[in-house]
Amino acid sequence: MREFILKANKAITSGDINLKDLPGSCGRLDLVCRCVSSAFFLSHDLRRDTIFYSIHCGDPNPPVTLKFVGSELKRVSPDERSIALFIKKALEPEHLEIWRESTPGIYHAKKDLREIVLEKVKERRKIYLLHREGVPFENVIGPENYNHIKYKRGFVFILGDHYGLTKEDEKFLEEINVEKISISPLELHANHCIDIVHNILDKLEHFNNIV
Repeated sequence: MREFILKANKAITSGDINLKDLPGSCGRLDLVCRCVSSAFFLSHDLRRDTIFYSIHCGDPNPPVTLKFVGSELKRVSPDERSIALFIKKALEPEHLEIWRESTPGIYHAKKDLREIVLEKVKERRKIYLLHREGVPFENVIGPENYNHIKYKRGFVFILGDHYGLTKEDEKFLEEINVEKISISPLELHANHCIDIVHNILDKLEHFNNIV
């Protein structure tokens, strides 16, 4: 299982979405849509083993978290407009502290980054923060240790949007021993990070299956 947690610092938290202006009036909702597309869509198929969280921290009612479950998604297309329509449906209802489903495979709740990460800690998942200054990815997750018991529950990767995480966020993650790992010495778009992580793990899985 692969999970990605995106903190979208300015992403809108209501269903009042202008589909013609996702970058501007919707707080870079276009970035969220591209991350959803990268997280799930293959050529003529979906990644069923992936879950994606987008934590919306923009106006008017932050925070709101959306959860996309690959094994349950239906009728979603990879283009930004289609994904934005499903996000709009998920943001329209009242948000409670428990997950509620808006459409198949898409859930919403009144949760913040800390709550989502602590849920993963309770599930005993291995959590990493994707960060330019982290330890090289291949030094942490590679062919030599991919099948190690600590990875049997899969991976959780945290990433920020173009604003990144706050100092408070990073301090919290340090306190619970979330390791920083890097896939590039350059600043990359969040959706590109998801593509690269999937590619690395795809190859590792293939390597372990054929050995």
